[in-house]
Amino acid sequence: MASSEGNNSLNATLFLTSFSQTDGVFWCTALVLVSLFVVIGNVLSLGIFALNKKLRKKSFLLVINMAFADLMLGALALPLYIYHVGKDFKLWTADGNDSLEMLYRVVDTVCAQASIITATFIAVERFFATGWPLKHRSLARRRTYYFSIALVWFSSAAISTTVIHFSLISFSICIYIWVSYACTLTLVIACCYIGIWKNYETGRKLLCRSPNERPTKTLLIVTLVVLLSWLPMIIVNALSLYIPINHNILLFVNLINFSNSLVNPILYSLRISEFRKALLSTARKIPKPSLSRLAAASTAVQLQVAFKDDIDLGAILRKKENEEGAEETEVQSSTREGSLKSNKSFSSDVNRS
Repeated sequence: MASSEGNNSLNATLFLTSFSQTDGVFWCTALVLVSLFVVIGNVLSLGIFALNKKLRKKSFLLVINMAFADLMLGALALPLYIYHVGKDFKLWTADGNDSLEMLYRVVDTVCAQASIITATFIAVERFFATGWPLKHRSLARRRTYYFSIALVWFSSAAISTTVIHFSLISFSICIYIWVSYACTLTLVIACCYIGIWKNYETGRKLLCRSPNERPTKTLLIVTLVVLLSWLPMIIVNALSLYIPINHNILLFVNLINFSNSLVNPILYSLRISEFRKALLSTARKIPKPSLSRLAAASTAVQLQVAFKDDIDLGAILRKKENEEGAEETEVQSSTREGSLKSNKSFSSDVNRS
């Protein structure tokens, strides 16, 4: 989930180090693999969420929204970023395309901010659910979550417009704004984590266990992973204002940030039992070759081998028919012998009487 700010710092400092096409091939290959698995994982996640009604709970609507944002990053932003990195490493030549560069900045920034803002909303919602469960049940209706998702994308568009606007004017001002905003979100998430932990500790002391504890822990793990993937980028972007940053460090930070979109589907399958069951059910429904098809294929192979070796199939079939006829003759003769023996025994019994 690399932000455009990280890429701006990349553009500002790459000239300070020597280029290596070997490094470029390595980083582009790693990014291509991440992009591929991000798309596959999130398409599969969205499909399972859509097909399974049990997973379309109110508490998982924000997770579905995060999966959609991650899919947009993997399918649109990452390929454009790979093109950008390969061009910087001179792996291919390309004329400057301002419209393509702007498209990348818009898609990357909007989707990346949507992901971290969604993570913040999840932390706040879970804090409210554990601290005030009765109020949460009365207020947390489905339309409330839909409104929250709309607010996420509106906020992402507003923040992205501000950041992109100042990035065209002054890189330093852009970094100051973005770091301040990102630090505020991470602070909110951290405070919510502390509050939820205290709520659970209080519940254990009162010998009561919340039925929402496991879903809450699952959503908090997803949020924590998002937070950990963003902290390195925040730190590196803040340091880039004062010291030059090696381009490999910048690329590694961006790779970590993008990889978060790959980790989330894995967390869903490990932590959400309904998701795991739906995934296994989908795997079982994949059509497998039946025994009749396998038998037909085996027969076809045998016939092909017979024709290849110039074997007389007519002779084989006649021999098989003769064998079956001999078996029938033996059965009939044994039947006749049995009937004769029974008749003899019957006649002897009559003579004794």
